[in-house]
Amino acid sequence: MVIAALAGIVLAPVGVVALPEACPGWTASAQRIVTPANVFDYMNGAGELYLAYGFEDLQVREYTQSPGRRITCEVYRMPGASDAFGLFSQDRTGEEVKIGQGGIYAGGLLIAWQGRHFIRILADSDTEEVKQCVLSLATQIVPQCGPDGALPAALMWLPAKGLDAKSVHFFHTHACLNSLYFLASENILRLSRTTEAVLGSFRTPAGKSIVLVVGYPDAKETSAAWKTFRASYAKDASDYAGLAALKLENGRWLAGNQASKHIVLVLESPARAEAAGLFASVRRQLALVTRDTGDKQK
Repeated sequence: MVIAALAGIVLAPVGVVALPEACPGWTASAQRIVTPANVFDYMNGAGELYLAYGFEDLQVREYTQSPGRRITCEVYRMPGASDAFGLFSQDRTGEEVKIGQGGIYAGGLLIAWQGRHFIRILADSDTEEVKQCVLSLATQIVPQCGPDGALPAALMWLPAKGLDAKSVHFFHTHACLNSLYFLASENILRLSRTTEAVLGSFRTPAGKSIVLVVGYPDAKETSAAWKTFRASYAKDASDYAGLAALKLENGRWLAGNQASKHIVLVLESPARAEAAGLFASVRRQLALVTRDTGDKQK
């Protein structure tokens, strides 16, 4: 990759984000590229998360300042906007900042997304000077990331009533699910890059519940996944209002079933009836969404 500066303008190959040449008071390293083939050389085991979202390449540049202060700037190019948002949705704890289509800053770490790009800037300290540098770098990067991208259509599977919007995660794989909510060591829901899933928290007068909805390419794959889940996780579940209902070890409830090309699980619910009611709400929402997209719902 060749990056050149001409008359103060940083030039780069088409599609490659040229990271800022400097931040006042900081010295920039050369920009480098990380690919799926060498991601573990760069970040060891943490690369699994980015591979799970199908990242195509990663642009990296470091900024240093004596004595030993460092800011690492990363821009991930994803297959599409949905996966850029998916990475952003992994953890939105912190202060919301107006960077791209969404930004969060906390303790020297900024994450943001714009179009098909996910931006991650990490400083090894957190002062006001460092924060302003981090925000400045991100602000310079965003215009290179192209137009706004669409949110994942799967976000519409969750009804708005009672939903904590910042708790919603979009993902594909078993590894991503277990990083958010540990279900089982084995991939009992048969998650893969061909599946789409959303996980979110709901609050009702009875308390908090977690809802997981997984969409599969077809009803046959959905049925196979539901059969595996029932056999390995919910074999002792009882029938309740047409759902598989199971009291968990912590005394809370799980309820779920297949709904056409989706599996809906209500987890950690305070009561069985509460779980069933929330399942019914999600199923109604799925019916509305799939009807609008021309997909029939059972």
